[in-house]
Amino acid sequence: MAEKLKLNKSSLGKLEPRDGRQTVYWDSDQPGFGVRVSNGRLVDGVREYGYTFFCQGRLRGRVVKVTIGKSPTFSPDMARKKAREYLGKMAAGQDPRVEKESRNGSATFGEMMLGYAEWLEDQGKVSASKVKREIENDIQKHFKRLWSKPANQITTDDCDRIIERLEHAKTPRQADKIRSYMKTAFRKAINARRKRRFPHGLKFADVKTNPCNDIEKVAGSSKARDRALTLAEFRAYWRHVKEQPEPRRSLMMLHVLTGGQRQEQLARATLRDIDWDAPSLTLLDYKGRRAEPRRHTIPLLPEALKAINRIAGAGEYVFSCEGGKRAICNTYFRDGTAKIQKDMAAAEELENGHFTPGSIRATIETRLAAKPYRVGSDVLGHLLSHGLGGVQARHYQHHDFFEEKLEALEMLQRMVESKPEPIAGAR
Repeated sequence: MAEKLKLNKSSLGKLEPRDGRQTVYWDSDQPGFGVRVSNGRLVDGVREYGYTFFCQGRLRGRVVKVTIGKSPTFSPDMARKKAREYLGKMAAGQDPRVEKESRNGSATFGEMMLGYAEWLEDQGKVSASKVKREIENDIQKHFKRLWSKPANQITTDDCDRIIERLEHAKTPRQADKIRSYMKTAFRKAINARRKRRFPHGLKFADVKTNPCNDIEKVAGSSKARDRALTLAEFRAYWRHVKEQPEPRRSLMMLHVLTGGQRQEQLARATLRDIDWDAPSLTLLDYKGRRAEPRRHTIPLLPEALKAINRIAGAGEYVFSCEGGKRAICNTYFRDGTAKIQKDMAAAEELENGHFTPGSIRATIETRLAAKPYRVGSDVLGHLLSHGLGGVQARHYQHHDFFEEKLEALEMLQRMVESKPEPIAGAR
């Protein structure tokens, strides 16, 4: 028999599916009201679950189940109130499912924005939880009246107010991200009308125009944030990396030897993603509008394999400070790079000032493209997993570039270790 408990925000966060299967929990206060808890996925090392509220009652002698909606679009209290309404209609001989399908224009701006985050989650986007947090922090927290306003009454001026607050806070990149979230949410709501597969917040927004269409990209949001280190700086950086204590030494060596990959992708890597026979690490690239992540395979040099063996333990994660039990946090490389930058400045090895982990990525691409390496842009695009969204890459280019990526990484290791490039034809 399914367990009964008082469904509220506190108890909801503690519910998990049993034995890896969807589990139903009933509310102890309202008979016929419950929540289905579904299997989640790992996001930054934390397991997230799906919570769908529903009610069950009898309509003209037959058992009827009605889905109310998902958390966080619905809070437990909101869902309980809706369950009482639906159960009351069933008792009066009315079918609440008919009302749900015919409902028109009742979703608020907040429900629509959370519906967009829910749609991202349904699409398997790992960014869904991050987008939801930013929507709540930058819209719900500061614009409560707009949050409760019907989505189809939101104007361009309303959206501008939200963006303007972030511009005044001197966070143009975040301002443009929120602009993009709102624009996409309205676009999805326009396409979602009368379509069952879309979340409630999008489907019932009754939006016919997009108020964000005429809002320009926020000035300064695309400003280049990273510089490329000089060759001398890059080699000094490598020397300092190799002087770090473990496991930082091996983790930061791996960051360089795998081509300066994005930390959020590295943090998801597990030992199962390593092919030990043809040494390589496969990452899942969720960036952009992909419905399915791109499988991004990186050859592993012998020195990279040694680094992995030094830090591997009983856990599953490759990039971990705890023997694989938990993945590194999202500031790990930033903190490590800041420490090395400070050491380089003290040693008078810093020529052009501040740099970040993104600078290491930019440096690798910049230096490999130059003499004497001259690695082609197509190879660099595959090594760094960017610029692959064109028609040619999607439909016609099926070469995996594995050997070319391996050669580029071998050049990279010779570069940081100040070793000369072999002369063609020499024996």
